[in-house]
Formats: sequence, C-alpha cells, structure tokens
Amino acid sequence: MKRAAILLSVLVLVGFVAAGLVPIDAPIPPSGVAGAPHRALSEAEQARFLRGRLLFDRDFGHDAGVGPHFNGDSCRACHQDPVVGGAGGIDVQVQRPAIPDGNGGFMPPPETGALAHTHHRIDVDREEIPAGVAFVEERNSPTLLGLGLVEMISDATILANEDPDDLDLDGIRGVAHRLPGNVIGRLGWKASVPDLASFVRDAMSNEIGITVPAGANPFGFSTDTDGIADPEINQTDLGDIVFFLQLLDFPPKGAETDQTRTGEALFASVGCAKCHVPTMDGIELYSNLLLHDVQPPGFQGVTEGEATSGLYRTPPLRGLRDTAPYFHDGRSETILDAIVRHDGEARAVRQAFQALDAAQREALLAFLRSR
Repeated sequence: MKRAAILLSVLVLVGFVAAGLVPIDAPIPPSGVAGAPHRALSEAEQARFLRGRLLFDRDFGHDAGVGPHFNGDSCRACHQDPVVGGAGGIDVQVQRPAIPDGNGGFMPPPETGALAHTHHRIDVDREEIPAGVAFVEERNSPTLLGLGLVEMISDATILANEDPDDLDLDGIRGVAHRLPGNVIGRLGWKASVPDLASFVRDAMSNEIGITVPAGANPFGFSTDTDGIADPEINQTDLGDIVFFLQLLDFPPKGAETDQTRTGEALFASVGCAKCHVPTMDGIELYSNLLLHDVQPPGFQGVTEGEATSGLYRTPPLRGLRDTAPYFHDGRSETILDAIVRHDGEARAVRQAFQALDAAQREALLAFLRSR
C-alpha cells in the first residue's frame, strides 16, 4: 500500500483532520529518528500507528467531552518534546495537593482527588484547592518514548534488583511498587501504573477529563457530569493510542566519543548504575524501575499506594537530554542540578561524583547528555 493510501485510510477511520503538531501527511519516521517505531511495521500496523498518532495529537473539544476539569485538551499538550509522545516542559506541570494522612505522611484530599486541575469547561479558572491542604507537590510530565519496551521487562527481572533490607550494606534499598492484585507497577513517578493501557485510561480521565469504557481495568473513570454521553472515547480509539505508544522507540542517542566512554565508566564506578541499571532484559534503559528515597531529611511528598512520601521510581535516563527539567517536580533545570540534588539513599553516590575532578565530572555529564 502506498503511503498516501495508508494516510487516506487513517483519516477515514479517524473521521477528522487533526490540527496538531504533526502534519497529517507526515510519514512514519525511519529508524534512528525521534518518533520512529522500535521495529518494522506491516502495512496494517503502519495505518494503525498513524491513526494512534493522530488521536494522540488531536485536540478534544467540549463537544468531545473534555472536562469538566482538565489539565490539557490533548495527549500531545503535555507530551511533545522532542516529538509528539515525548516529555513536557515546566509550563505543563500538574499539581498534586496533599493533606496529612494521620500517620505522619500526606495523601490527596478527597475533595479533588490526586490532581488540582488547570482548566474548567465553564471558565478558565484553576480548580480550587480545598482548605486543609498542607502543601502542593509539582509533577513534571515524563517522556513516553520507549515505554512499550519498558513493558517488555519481566516482573522477575525487576524484582531481582530489590534490596529492601540493604543486605549488601551499600546504603541503597530498592523496592518494587506492588499494586492491588500483586501487580508490579513500572510507569509514572511513583511506579503506580502497571502498563500503557492503564496509563492511557488514567491520563484520558484525569488529565483531559475524557470518560473511558467501563471494564476490568480500574484506571480512569467511566462517567462524569458534563452532559456528554459516556464513554467519551471508545475502546478502538483507546487501543490505537496504546498501540502507537507501545511502538514508539527511545529517541536516538548522541555520538560516542572518548569522553563519553570515560563518562560511562565513571557512571558505573561512582555508583550511579546501582539504581540507573544500564540494561534489563536486553533493553538499554538506565533504570531498575524500583522505588528509592533520594530525598533530603524532612522531605514531604504525596503517598500513592505503597509509594510513601519520599519514594519515587528511578527515572530511565534514555532521552535524558531532551527531557529537561528534571526530578519529579521539575525543579532541576540541568542534569548537574539533578545530580547534586540526590540525597538519602543516593548521598554517597552524589558525594563520589562531587569528589571527581573537573574533567571527570564533565566526562560523566557528557555521557549523560549523550543518552
């Protein structure tokens, strides 16, 4: 099938011409280019990939069910750096209000749930944060590139890296986030989402305000109060968005040089690779997908399930150079800022980095910038 014919089929299926970032006649990028799939696609898969990309890139209007509260009117609104499906900048961060949970920690207030939304269908006022909120935690939009490969990493491989009791006495304890049903979480800042199908349902409802089909998957909500018939997106469209995301490859890496090779060796020797494990199940990720506490003493964060206040998933470093700002709250503008901010379980590793001479530190940073 010719590319034009595939595109025409996609547009007929979608039923609209998307006014998004990607031109509607843009081809699927070739391997080695950001936004490309991680494997070769059949003609049918090409059509589905393009359809999923259009749906991800489209704007949902009021007549399509956006809201009543929402943070953006498209998936692309928060995921577009360096391409559609990538990360989000500081301008699209979301807020998670927290109240004391009675046990010395903090939890989302029942009035708003997990998020305080930026927009409302009726006006443009930010959702009111209820009284009693102790603080508001910023959350940065992570890249989605390569998450289909992350899904392929087995639970056994993730669990093999756990060390909750620090049996090796290196000060680093990693734990998997066990979700209800003993499902292992691997996506999101708190590893509170198990897979891309759940991620898409959750984001549709909680970020855009789009209701999703009811079913066994507990993520997302199937009804709301905006007067638009529910569900506001069907299972076929949801599935095509998931298919698009599952096929997206990690962004291409930078050139390898003597300096980056030196930096890679230092990355391992100072201890970064203890949590940012370079490869799991043959997938170059630079994460163990476990929860760690690398926060300073007195840190306050929002608990999600078993991921208590200071516990956050080790973020993968693939695509690092295109995903600034860094850390869960986006408060680290540079890679160096993010390294220096490591504390808690990572304090000794940070100190080892700081003990390097200037040339060694620059080599390690050059390696990270090449990811």
